[in-house]
Amino acid sequence: MSTAKETARDVAVAPAPVWRLLWLWVPMLGAAALIAATTLQSNQRTPHELGLTLPFLALVTAVLTWGFFRRRIHLQGDTLEVVSTFYRKRVAVQDMHLERARVVDLAEHGSLDPGIKTNGYAMPGFKSGHYRLRDRSKAFCLLTDRSRVLYLPLRDGSALLISPEQPRVLLDALRALAAPAGRH
Repeated sequence: MSTAKETARDVAVAPAPVWRLLWLWVPMLGAAALIAATTLQSNQRTPHELGLTLPFLALVTAVLTWGFFRRRIHLQGDTLEVVSTFYRKRVAVQDMHLERARVVDLAEHGSLDPGIKTNGYAMPGFKSGHYRLRDRSKAFCLLTDRSRVLYLPLRDGSALLISPEQPRVLLDALRALAAPAGRH
C-alpha cells in the first residue's frame, strides 16, 4: 500500500530565461536615475532623501527578482501544489476534471490565454497568480512556456494553467492517482 509520503515528488517547471528580468531591472534602474537626477537638481530636496529612496527601490527590485525565481510544482499524495512568485495553490486530484485536462499551445487556444490579471505578477513570457482567461473564467497560472501548457479544469469552474517541463508526464501521473478513486 502506498502512502502520501511515498508519492511525494517535485515536478520540474519549464525554465524561464533570466533575460526576462530586464523587463523589471531596466525600468527600476531608469526610475532610480530619474529620482537621483531630480533630487540632486532640486533646491527643495536634500541628498538625504536619496539615502531612503534608492535603497527602497533596490529592496523592491530584489524582492521582485526573488519572486521571479520562486516557482515550484509539487505532487504530494493526491494533492497538487503550485507555488509561483508570491502565490500558492493546492488542489486535490478529485477536484480536477482530468477527463477534460490537456496539454495546449496558448497561441492555438486563444480562449485559454490569460487576459486580465486580477492578482498576479507578469512580464512578457511569464505569468504568475490569478487571472481571468479570454473566456472570462478564472485561472491560477504559472506560465513560463506558452507552447507547452498543462490546462487543468477544476470542479469549481476555475482552472490551473501551468508550465511543467514535461506536461504530459504530469498529466499521466495525475490521471494515475485519480484512477483508483474512480474504481470505488
